[in-house]
Amino acid sequence: MKLASLKFFLAGLVFSGLLTCPAFAMHAHIRGTPLNRVADEVLQSLLSSPLGHTLPRLHYRVILLNDGMANAFSQSDGTVYVTSGLFPIFQGDRGVWAAVIGHELGHVLLAHPQNLPRFEEVLRQAYAKARSEGYDRGPSRWPDVHLGERDPKLNFSRDQEYQADFIGLMLIADAGYQPDYSLIMEQRLLYGLGDQPELLSVFSHHPGMESREQRTSESSQIAMDIFRSRWPDAGKSPGGNLPPYGTIGRWTFEKADGGKMLVFRVPFQVHRAANMEVRLAAFFLDHDLRVRSSNPQYRASDGSLILNSFQRGTGSESLQVTLQVPAGALATRDHKLEAVVFLMAGSRPLDASTLHIDLGAAGSGDERPHHAYPDTEVMSDE
Repeated sequence: MKLASLKFFLAGLVFSGLLTCPAFAMHAHIRGTPLNRVADEVLQSLLSSPLGHTLPRLHYRVILLNDGMANAFSQSDGTVYVTSGLFPIFQGDRGVWAAVIGHELGHVLLAHPQNLPRFEEVLRQAYAKARSEGYDRGPSRWPDVHLGERDPKLNFSRDQEYQADFIGLMLIADAGYQPDYSLIMEQRLLYGLGDQPELLSVFSHHPGMESREQRTSESSQIAMDIFRSRWPDAGKSPGGNLPPYGTIGRWTFEKADGGKMLVFRVPFQVHRAANMEVRLAAFFLDHDLRVRSSNPQYRASDGSLILNSFQRGTGSESLQVTLQVPAGALATRDHKLEAVVFLMAGSRPLDASTLHIDLGAAGSGDERPHHAYPDTEVMSDE
């Protein structure tokens, strides 16, 4: 089985901000699909919120482009572009759509600085109202936010990305999408793109996903207070309840018992997975093909080797799983392989990570596993 989509993290650059070259928009438009309808509905929900009413009066629209590069960008006239390469991160979650579109609306607002004072005024009012109602997860005093101003510690593009993150987070919370959808979006991007892999280092003006995730987390308490004030029953909000999400931590692979046993030690976190089956599994690739198993105990339905661990999910948990398999169960003579670990909750893929290994060497492989967005085809194998 070919697993090219495990290389999704090399596909392209996400979130280019304001479009500066019309050539990016020359790809074929996708029209008349359910995704077009979802994008339009999410856009309108963001624009119809109190904060949305402070945005510049423009002809807003979302255009879907048939382009395998994972990207989203916008123009100052209110046009937001989303490429088909970004579709895998959505998984049917309107909240993730809102996070992507909200970020791009942030860029549009920054391009019209005359609207920023009104946006900040309404935002402060919404936060003050939330605090007066007893929603106090955020700071007691309004943070030092200066939208539209340069941070001398950052270059211009990086500063713009952080400010668009902040605006987008507040927009989605006010419109009824839980702030954690932004974290889910950024985690899925992190899995899909890696944290600034070497191939993408040329785009260094974009903040690393991990630093953006940290900043989003710092602002999410303010956004959560506003969300809870506007939408006390999250289940009835436009974004609904959060889907399960999770991360694979820094895992290791080693050879034990004189090289006769191959051992994975994998820490992971899972959230919002109460009463769901949580699956942590591993397999091997040889030139992008699944390594087959010579031992029925470790054999999937297609004959490939698979290691599984199943647990019953709770609301939020951190676990470490050990998976091991006899080296003789690998039906291959090649020593240089790729080990893949993936995490699921129910039928939802949450995270995947890869590691190049050399079974003939004394060491255990690369020093750092690489995240790669899960392939749903991979996830179906048991």
